Amino acid sequence: GDLSVALDKMAKDYTMELTGKDTYETGDLSKELDKRVKDSVAQFCGKADGSEYEFGDLTREVNKRVKNRVSEFTGKDEYSFGDISKELENKRQQWVKDTLGEEAAANYEFGDLTKKALTSFTGKDEYEFGDVTKKVLGNLFGPRKRGGKN
Repeated sequence: GDLSVALDKMAKDYTMELTGKDTYETGDLSKELDKRVKDSVAQFCGKADGSEYEFGDLTREVNKRVKNRVSEFTGKDEYSFGDISKELENKRQQWVKDTLGEEAAANYEFGDLTKKALTSFTGKDEYEFGDVTKKVLGNLFGPRKRGGKN
């Protein structure tokens, strides 16, 4: 009853406020939302000349932006299948070289980075099972005392 009438009046008033119209007509809210979304898409697509959204504009713009980013990432003007993977591998190899050094990178085997991190953390030349736990506990509680003597 009264609640429905009040909510209906509020919705129509708000719709008239959004549309700038003095009277409400069925479909005004849908038309206004459609217009606003299309205007936003046109702006996103760089249609600054005031031209309206056309079907496919968003797809074309996203495609163009992705191609530009891929081109920036790979340094190539034309994309070929696998270019992103190849560039990721090149960047990974450079990172390993920068992290381990050129000779170590040339002889890199899976796990070398983990070994380097563990030996750096524990301060030991070779990692043995339990070294990390000993290091963490040593850092927390200090050196272990044997025989209960101070």
